Amino acid sequence: MKNSIRHGRHARQTGRTGDVLLLAPSLGLGGGIERYLATLEQALDGSGAQVRRVDLLSPGRRPTLAAKAAFAARALVAARRHSPIRCLLVGHPGLIPVAAAVTAAARPPRSFVAFYGTDIWGTRPLRRTLLTRLSRARPLTISSFSAGAMVSLGIPAVLPPGIDPVWRQALLSTPRPAGADRVPVLLTVCRLPDWRGKGVAELVEATRQVRERIGAVRLVVAGQGPAPSDLVELLAQADAELHVSPSDAQLAQLYCTADLFALCTRTRVRPPSSGEGFGIVLVEAQLAGCPVVAPFSGGSSDAYVAGVTGWSPTDESAPALAELVLQLLSDRSRLAEAGGRAREWARTVTDPDAYAEQTCRILLGRDGPSPAGTGRPSAMAGWVGPTVI
Repeated sequence: MKNSIRHGRHARQTGRTGDVLLLAPSLGLGGGIERYLATLEQALDGSGAQVRRVDLLSPGRRPTLAAKAAFAARALVAARRHSPIRCLLVGHPGLIPVAAAVTAAARPPRSFVAFYGTDIWGTRPLRRTLLTRLSRARPLTISSFSAGAMVSLGIPAVLPPGIDPVWRQALLSTPRPAGADRVPVLLTVCRLPDWRGKGVAELVEATRQVRERIGAVRLVVAGQGPAPSDLVELLAQADAELHVSPSDAQLAQLYCTADLFALCTRTRVRPPSSGEGFGIVLVEAQLAGCPVVAPFSGGSSDAYVAGVTGWSPTDESAPALAELVLQLLSDRSRLAEAGGRAREWARTVTDPDAYAEQTCRILLGRDGPSPAGTGRPSAMAGWVGPTVI
């Protein structure tokens, strides 16, 4: 997606309006926040809204004072040039000072500030409240758990992450290997610089304990780099595979060859804070037919069906994680059945048309077009937790 003004591809055909000004922290640097905002933009664009996006950073650009000033200037120019703006979407709470100036200039009737996880727990409640009120925006977050952490700001809008339709289809169409006699594969995917908060050390220790009980287990760690040297050393000592910044095709293959996916994020409210607001990698793994182990706490309970497509350990310790992984890897046929259920469940809840409807309803206050023009609601409308999806 381009950094300059971007028009919805259907707006010229339908004549529908619904301009959204999106202030984003970055484009092209990778990570879950970029992916979240990209799927929102794609959903709005596909529903006929005209999305104008302004990014703070792009590859090769450093977060200097000059870059921040240029970002603020571009945002104000876009707000004035394309007024009236129906919705201002602030892609990260760090952009709230610029959003306050944009709000004063454009006075959009609807505005939202997106919160994800560590930006909730890593920000003092008083500062978070003052910043959000400064922008005169409603909090937008990704799970019922993260919404509960923000009750001091009122009732946030909850809009979980979506899946890019092309990426979704790639995960659904990649075949899984046959045969239960091969060495079991345990996979985790996370931003590699965040490996400590993502519980990779605990997963390594749990894998060691499982190997002592059942023998060989392949541990695979993948994610956006760079890979810190201490992580590289830890994985080398643990006889684990490391895949730094894999392509989409490579990542899809990793998901589809794994017997079990584990996300082991630690919840820490004190610095260095960490926590899982949702865990979209859990949904990606399930689209690939891989059952999941989710974090003990956090917003990931919205991202799988407990006891059906995934499980969670009894606490955050390595022994608790090892006990669960041991139980699951000891019954490969059970895992295969759970993987089939996971793929069908994830296929249903990530319907792109339904996600577009939900996005338009929350951000623009209207429904998007129904799939294939049928006028029927889609499966993902109202996705706020496992009891719904």
